[in-house]
Amino acid sequence: MLNLYWKTNDQTRNLIPMPFKSENEFESYVFQNQELLGDVFIIHRQIRTGNNQGIPDMIGVDKDARICIIEMKNVEVGEDILPQILGYAMWAETNPDSIKAIWLESKHKPEDIELDWDNLDVRAIVVAPGFRSTVLRMANKIGYPLDLVQIQRFTFEDDEFLLVEVLAEQPSPKIISTKVMGIWDWEYYEKEHGKEATDQFRKAVDELHHFVQKNKWDIPYNLNKYYVGFKLGNRVIFSISWGGTHAWNVRMKIPQELASSFKRDNWETQRYDNDFHEALFKPKNRKSAGSSDLEPLLIQVFVLNSGG
Repeated sequence: MLNLYWKTNDQTRNLIPMPFKSENEFESYVFQNQELLGDVFIIHRQIRTGNNQGIPDMIGVDKDARICIIEMKNVEVGEDILPQILGYAMWAETNPDSIKAIWLESKHKPEDIELDWDNLDVRAIVVAPGFRSTVLRMANKIGYPLDLVQIQRFTFEDDEFLLVEVLAEQPSPKIISTKVMGIWDWEYYEKEHGKEATDQFRKAVDELHHFVQKNKWDIPYNLNKYYVGFKLGNRVIFSISWGGTHAWNVRMKIPQELASSFKRDNWETQRYDNDFHEALFKPKNRKSAGSSDLEPLLIQVFVLNSGG
């Protein structure tokens, strides 16, 4: 049994578990608080797939332009969820026209995301208050990227506390895949964007990584198809992102008013992305741009997203 306490300077408070009353309430809560899923933007709820495959609870997209099939359960989940989520993922991959229709009909979708309808990438997400250990051991057998997101709610007086954990996937000696998964590395970037642009991009990544290490922040980064993300917990709080074949920018999760007040000689505020709540900063000269002008903002990003 999980016990959660809130420790302050003068006392320790025992937080009371507050389970969701129904799956519908759980789904609505996550839909209204999408930041719980990290960098996933939900474009639709309750999509009928036909062919008696059931109804995936929600469909979204992530910053890597992958379609996210999201299944919600309000009970502890066993391995029987895996055939279900595999069916949804295979439906999404083999029915791009249906996904495209959903995308076009959506009244609110991220303006920066461009989906490759001829080669749709699919990511599966299962959200539940708990998972049996067998699910974690068998998760990599479905052949699609799969996140198991554990969300539990606690209360103290009028405040709510959410415990969110993305369970780590266990390594498997043999990967069974229905589709070759992308491997994003510097060689891939160089092939897509050219050597000169990739060298500039990599220099920016190295400078941000050095700044993170200097401040002893636990913020690892990883290469994705369209960006290199620096992740705190399950959220990318800043990133270096491709903005075209040769162009790139720095993105940070900060309030819009803070982004608007930013003025530096070597950088300019490109715009604010309300969908992912992040500001985009463009170097005025990509060849000579350094990250030192961005460091005060990076500190504020860390403080705002870490609580200190």
